[in-house]
Amino acid sequence: MKNSIRPLSLILLAGGLMAGTSACSIMKKEAVKVQDTAKETVEKVETAVASNSHDTDALLGEWSITEVEGKTVVVNGENHPKITLAQAPGQNDVLRVIGFNGCNYLNGDWRLKGHSIVPQGEFISSLRACPDAPYEQDVNIALNSVASYSTTDADNLELKASDGRIVMKLRSRNLSFLNGAWKVSKLNGHDVPASADLRIVLDIEEGRIHGHAGCNILNGTLLVNLDKGNALEFKNLLTSRMTCPDIATEQEFLLALEEVDTATRGESASEALLKDAQGKTVIALTRLAPDSITDIEE
Repeated sequence: MKNSIRPLSLILLAGGLMAGTSACSIMKKEAVKVQDTAKETVEKVETAVASNSHDTDALLGEWSITEVEGKTVVVNGENHPKITLAQAPGQNDVLRVIGFNGCNYLNGDWRLKGHSIVPQGEFISSLRACPDAPYEQDVNIALNSVASYSTTDADNLELKASDGRIVMKLRSRNLSFLNGAWKVSKLNGHDVPASADLRIVLDIEEGRIHGHAGCNILNGTLLVNLDKGNALEFKNLLTSRMTCPDIATEQEFLLALEEVDTATRGESASEALLKDAQGKTVIALTRLAPDSITDIEE
């Protein structure tokens, strides 16, 4: 019997060791769970930030206002109301907003939370007095009531009030892809003779066209039509007065420019198409290196 009896202290020690081992195991499992939970939280935050950043990128750029407070905007040219959205430095979820109501410029910030918009204070406005700015007050009211946004496609944006009412519709000014130097590769569906050497530079921001029309130096005005998506016109086309064997190609090119109504990207980033009002391609362009057109005099 004596050999079968173990001291109580040994029993307690063994039990303590077992309990300690079990506790360590539990603590290790709990630590792993905490680490996993923390990792999942970080991943969710990173995903949300990345998603919000992607959404923000889709909003950046200049937008023409096509409708405000239920009214269709019909003013074209430099007085057309518009909004420019830019990334706030160091803040992926904040947009710098520059609005133009047809008379004055307004500046403010919007913080994005998903598709919700949280204004960061009131908009600050310039103080011009304009005799004819029919949408000025409506744009001011709409900008200060924006609470969310939605997109119908890549070129159209809707801004909504807190009750879901659409206070403003915007269309992207999506013609920046035309900036730069181009070779005219086709006119009205046929190849341009290499001897004609049609080369142009388009500057959307400055509203200019400049280049070599085939025989003569060409200069003119490029007008973006804000009432219509991807619409533009070439105006005030002036050329020098030389003649050459390719003068017929030049005349065809100048007439084609006057017919241009819209522009679209081609099959690649190095191609662009200028179309007439019926959607027919009248001019096909192929991008040139910037230094390939420096020999053209102003």
